Amino acid sequence: MVEYKKILFPVDLSTTSGKIIPHVKKLVETFGAELQVLHVASEQEYYVKKVKDQFVGSEEEPGKSVNAEMKTFKDEYLPDVSESNVEVIVGEADDEILKYIDNNGIDLIVMAIRGRSLLDKAVFGSVAANVARASTVPVFFINPLMDKFIQ
Repeated sequence: MVEYKKILFPVDLSTTSGKIIPHVKKLVETFGAELQVLHVASEQEYYVKKVKDQFVGSEEEPGKSVNAEMKTFKDEYLPDVSESNVEVIVGEADDEILKYIDNNGIDLIVMAIRGRSLLDKAVFGSVAANVARASTVPVFFINPLMDKFIQ
C-alpha cells in the first residue's frame, strides 16, 4: 500500500485555501501523516507589506506582517498543527514549493486549484500547473468550489 508520511499543503492565505481544510485534515488522518503548511510570499508581496508597515508605523521586523498573516491563517484553520510545521518563504511560489519538497522529504502535495481562463494562465502562469509538471511526488488537487463534498 502507498504510504504518505509527510504531506505538504501550500497556501495562499486566502479563503480558497481555507475551504479545502476538511479534505486536507482527512488525508492527514487517513495516512497518519505529518502536515507541513507553506506560504510562499512573492518578493512584491513581502516588500509591499514592509513599506506599508513603515508608513503605518509598525514596530515589527520587515516581513513580520506576512508571518503574522500565516499565524492567523494557521490559528483559524489549523490550530492543531505545530508552529514548527508552518513556514513562510519569500520567492517564486512554484520554485520554492519544489525546493521544499526535495529538502523536507515530502511524500504528497495537496493544493487548492481554481478554474482559470487560458488568458489568465498565459498572463499570470499557473503555480499549480508548474508544480504538477515538475514535482517528484504526487500532487492532489482539490477544487474549493465543490462545497457539496465539504461537511
